[in-house]
Amino acid sequence: MTVKGFIKKMLTSACVYFSIVMLCYIIIAAVVNVSDDALLLEAGRTVLFFVFSLLVALANTVFSVKALSAKIRVLIHYFICAFAFYSCFMLPVSMRASGVLIGLVLFSVLYFAILGIGAAFKAKYRANTERAENYEKQYANKN
Repeated sequence: MTVKGFIKKMLTSACVYFSIVMLCYIIIAAVVNVSDDALLLEAGRTVLFFVFSLLVALANTVFSVKALSAKIRVLIHYFICAFAFYSCFMLPVSMRASGVLIGLVLFSVLYFAILGIGAAFKAKYRANTERAENYEKQYANKN
């Protein structure tokens, strides 16, 4: 993958993630602020959502690089996602250290649960596609 392709893939993914995050945020804000006529979105929070989207897109793009070993890709992906979660969601709220620790532990449990579920689906899909392939004889029968 070239540097240009890496950046293009990362920015495209970041825009998709940002759109999804903002849609969820707008829906939640609309449900919470039912009595207000106007829905006001904070600029600072919107910028943090974009930074979060960029960091997650960076993590996913690095995760898709097959030149790295699987363990290294998972570790890099985890640390970038944990940093994005901490810096964009927990740091602006000014939580206590115990709250930050609990938040990061919950994030880690959720991250590895999703990673495990994804790996299980991938292994099952791979097993099903291998079973579905037709067997072709490689050696002729010399009877």
